[in-house]
Amino acid sequence: MTGMRDDRTARARAPRTPEQLLERIVELDACDSYVVVVSDPQTRESDAHGPYPGPAALCVADDFRRDFNSVGLGDVEVSITRLHAPPRG
Repeated sequence: MTGMRDDRTARARAPRTPEQLLERIVELDACDSYVVVVSDPQTRESDAHGPYPGPAALCVADDFRRDFNSVGLGDVEVSITRLHAPPRG
């Protein structure tokens, strides 16, 4: 695994043109859908909800945030992460 990580690090440090950099940024953000992750720092438990399309994930995350804030749980973390489906075989 170290060899693979070293290879990615070397490629990431390689000089790139602005076009190549933009292509890489788009590639990094490409995903199949999004998941809303809720983490409680007190219990260290996390829960994932989804998958959702991008705009729906934003709405769900906002609803969670609003609900937690309304009951005094402002320290609960709500985040959105990309979901990559496994290759079809």
